[in-house]
Amino acid sequence: MAASVMPPSWQHLYQHYKARAFTLWLSALLAFSISTCALASDIQDDDLKAVYLFRFALLVDWKSSHQSLSQYHFCVDADNGVSQKLKAIIQQKPQAVFHQIQNTQIQPPGCHIVYSTADQADQVSALKARFPDALLVGEGRRFIRSGGMMAFVRMNNRIKPLINRSHLAGAPFSLRSQLLSIAVIDKEDKA
Repeated sequence: MAASVMPPSWQHLYQHYKARAFTLWLSALLAFSISTCALASDIQDDDLKAVYLFRFALLVDWKSSHQSLSQYHFCVDADNGVSQKLKAIIQQKPQAVFHQIQNTQIQPPGCHIVYSTADQADQVSALKARFPDALLVGEGRRFIRSGGMMAFVRMNNRIKPLINRSHLAGAPFSLRSQLLSIAVIDKEDKA
């Protein structure tokens, strides 16, 4: 007995539905891809850096460098997207205090984290002298080459903290392993 073959009208109908199902599947995949990309782009670099800065205070062993750890003091020397996002985070956290140090001669009480946009060696040295107990965080490899302790860099299209351990030598605090595990160690690090 011969195998049953679909009549031509049925074959045409089957091919039509098969093509239509493939088109719907492809459309669904495209819609999912676009929505995933849109969600990923909702988190901007400034948001991520601000969250990193806030978390850094929790990922450092401050030892005896700061008298009271009931509050963490975050200091910034610029009014930019990162500092604005950090300020918004800190306003919701009772255990954190925000200080703008750009145009003030008043010394904030014990900055834990100093975020700076400086990238000149003399500027970074001045910050180290003014805030000897603080973790100095800035932007890019130039900040690290100028003496900064940690900087935000883009690697593999992601923001990562770059650490120079030799610039941390002698600091009255130490970085916890959780922070070191997410960071990149500077290749020019001599430690």
